[in-house]
Amino acid sequence: MKLSPYTSVVGAIQQEKRLDVIANNLANAATPGYRKVGTRFENFMELQTYTQSAQGPVHRTGNPMDVAINGEGYFRIQTDRGERYTRAGNLTVDAQGRLVTPQGWPILGQGGIIQVEGSEVRIGAEGQVYDGENLVDTLDVVAFPPGVRLVHDERNLLLPADPNTFAVPARNFTVEQGALEGANFSAVQEMTSMIETLRIFEACQKVMKISYEEDKQIINQLGKS
Repeated sequence: MKLSPYTSVVGAIQQEKRLDVIANNLANAATPGYRKVGTRFENFMELQTYTQSAQGPVHRTGNPMDVAINGEGYFRIQTDRGERYTRAGNLTVDAQGRLVTPQGWPILGQGGIIQVEGSEVRIGAEGQVYDGENLVDTLDVVAFPPGVRLVHDERNLLLPADPNTFAVPARNFTVEQGALEGANFSAVQEMTSMIETLRIFEACQKVMKISYEEDKQIINQLGKS
């Protein structure tokens, strides 16, 4: 039995999965705090995905409601599905005076949901949140032990793959107000990976076609004998 048609089919399927991952990364190239999803082969037949935790570029915006983390850690977010974690700091204040994400999820401080009353919100380098001159809370910036695998829930919200994993207070970080962290990958490099993946996919298709033609010839020859 020839293995080439089967291995080429499996190879094409895995490259198609890889292409989906790359396309999703590119779709989020402008998403603040987005963590790239990488791919690797655990063995010849199985494609695995993982979330890269490297720091993305920090851009000054001048908007006081934008905050970026320099160093380790994630902002802790309360959603209707439980706590989630993000590097995206494009915040706003909702009608209830809560500090929230663009999706309306409250960002958590060390004392819980952060409430502000005034319009002048200041955020210090250690995450202190001031409402005017009053210190109301401190952003709860957390980290995860080495080796913990994070997965995407929404575009820029993450959670541990193991539900029994718990975050710990981050140590090596500063918070920068008036700035946002961008996605932590190069769109040019992702485009290059996409082209490479398409070429491998096409190569697998060619092997399948060659195998099909060989089998067709054998069947024709046997039919004439």
